[in-house]
Amino acid sequence: MKAPLTARVDASSLLPAVFAGASAAEVAARTVPFGTGVALVGDLFEVAASEGDALVLSGDPRLDYVGAGLADGEIRVEGSVGAAAGSGMSGGRVVISGDAGDGLAAGLTGGRIEVFGNAGKNVGGPRPGERQGMRGGVVSIAGRVGDGLGARLRGGLILVAGDAGAGAADGLLAGTLAVAGRLGPGAGRGMKRGSILVSSTPEALAPGFAEAGPQDFVALRLLARRVPELAALFGGELSGRAVRLVGNRLAGGEGEILVLS
Repeated sequence: MKAPLTARVDASSLLPAVFAGASAAEVAARTVPFGTGVALVGDLFEVAASEGDALVLSGDPRLDYVGAGLADGEIRVEGSVGAAAGSGMSGGRVVISGDAGDGLAAGLTGGRIEVFGNAGKNVGGPRPGERQGMRGGVVSIAGRVGDGLGARLRGGLILVAGDAGAGAADGLLAGTLAVAGRLGPGAGRGMKRGSILVSSTPEALAPGFAEAGPQDFVALRLLARRVPELAALFGGELSGRAVRLVGNRLAGGEGEILVLS
């Protein structure tokens, strides 16, 4: 990036497939939405060809929609990004070395997103105008996340190494949230099914959960073998032993929160 952005940029058109076979000059001549107008890619970025198939971008908190709609290929961001990174992705991989703004992985149906910093609100939630949140894929966040994690989640796996804000798993129907830090207040409101894995007993769940006591879960050990990063999130292995909280009963739900031991 030639200089810090002075207006928000819609980066949804900056995709590996779009640039396949294009020269650096051709890429630089393309336009992107910039504030209320447009700008040439070459006016914002120094553009150069590189080895391999990945698209590498320098980041900025005003760079929105990075990887939105990605179906295949890889995008690597050196720095932070703005809102809606990876929204609507169906495949491929997005790696962000810094922080991500609100709406990360909104409406994700496939692919993989890795964030090595923090993420904002509504990770894995619905895109604007849609009722369903993330329906597949894997999202891994090395830091903390804001409010509304996994709202209306319909599938996939979200791994959070830090704390999660308030209202996680609101209306969750399927899929798995794993939070190694603290789970914020009001989690599980309207939860129907699906699983939340946590390392400590949540202090202020939404009303409607009942404790079913400690149990052994063979499926947890199998899942840890299939998804090693899930075990790594909780210290390297999962014993399969957990206290199970069932809910949200007020919504007729049979989801589960597993407090790992």
